[in-house]
Amino acid sequence: MKKGKNSIVALCILVLACAALAAGCAKSSMSVAHLKRDSWSLEEPRSLVTNFMRFDYQVLPVGDAAGIKGWAYLDTQKLPDWAKWVESIDFTAYLCDPDGRVRARDARTFLPREVRADEGIGFEFSLRPEAWGQRPLFIAFGYSLVFTEGSGAKGGKGPFFVSEEAAAR
Repeated sequence: MKKGKNSIVALCILVLACAALAAGCAKSSMSVAHLKRDSWSLEEPRSLVTNFMRFDYQVLPVGDAAGIKGWAYLDTQKLPDWAKWVESIDFTAYLCDPDGRVRARDARTFLPREVRADEGIGFEFSLRPEAWGQRPLFIAFGYSLVFTEGSGAKGGKGPFFVSEEAAAR
């Protein structure tokens, strides 16, 4: 049974890696119309609450790109009581138009860590669309997380997987 649980965690991580690779290679347009979005605002501190995360951030101009810098916090009240370790952490920042069409995106992977509501995960993204255009822009965040009972947990409960990502159109 212990080997089966490790296989499930490994399979979840493999699926996430394949999805990230496929998303990077795909030419189809992406949509974040189903995700919570926030209007584009330079240098003003903002906060965007998703189903399992809160992203506190600022958009900063960096040459011809938009830099997004901030902290992400887990909503631990929505997790199972046994979920004490984040085994896999992937975040994506999206720049989109009013219809949710992704104009630019940047993704980051973070090291596993203990689940803590009071300790944020610092992030920095750089978004550079092919063309800025005249329409208003919005920011959205995606994530995929795999929770376990502990670091290298074998047996027991889990894993618990949560994800909010862009969808192919």
